[in-house]
Amino acid sequence: MPTPDKIVYDSILPPKTGCLAFVAPGETLRITDLAGQQVVDMAVFNRANPRDKLSTSYSRTRYKPKPGEKFVPRDKLLPGDVLLSTICTPLMTITADQAERVGVHDVHHRMCNRELYAYYGHPGRRGCHEVIADLMAPFGLLPEDIPDTMDLFMNYHHDCAKGHWVIEPGVTRAGDYIEFEAIADCIVALSNCPMDVIVPVNGPTLSPVHVQVWER
Repeated sequence: MPTPDKIVYDSILPPKTGCLAFVAPGETLRITDLAGQQVVDMAVFNRANPRDKLSTSYSRTRYKPKPGEKFVPRDKLLPGDVLLSTICTPLMTITADQAERVGVHDVHHRMCNRELYAYYGHPGRRGCHEVIADLMAPFGLLPEDIPDTMDLFMNYHHDCAKGHWVIEPGVTRAGDYIEFEAIADCIVALSNCPMDVIVPVNGPTLSPVHVQVWER
């Protein structure tokens, strides 16, 4: 862990809330699942141009293979992989993943939102989309400008036999974390997922997460 004088942002993010973390090039962002089985939706924006934002599909498929390797689009992101933007700007590199199952973080699913909750009989609830959209509104972005997120600690996979995606209870334990090192000057918008109905995205009780940024 860094010394206290190196920490530039340190916050405990309660359930159903969000926060912004500004991460300069070379700085490290760590998100820690304090109790286990808690999902955090993460959107990343280029601070120089917030319309240039995370693309999970480019991040999965535009990696640089080793010489001689074939192009194979992947279904997960692992340490060493680079988060790319919608125009393939390198934003951040995954530098550590201490989850029980490395790469468990979802990079396919769209965020929960007000309409999803209303459709399944829970009107009036805010989802991760509303949380992140509100955080980014001061930067001139509209709700429709918010990209698909990287859903940290979300246990989500495709069942080929059944022909659909499956959401299962999380596998992360208390203290598991993921780390990123910024390449660009980034705005990171986080939503501590409020989902405690419909599907078992989170554990039996929603719990806080720890967000830290430190410099070298």
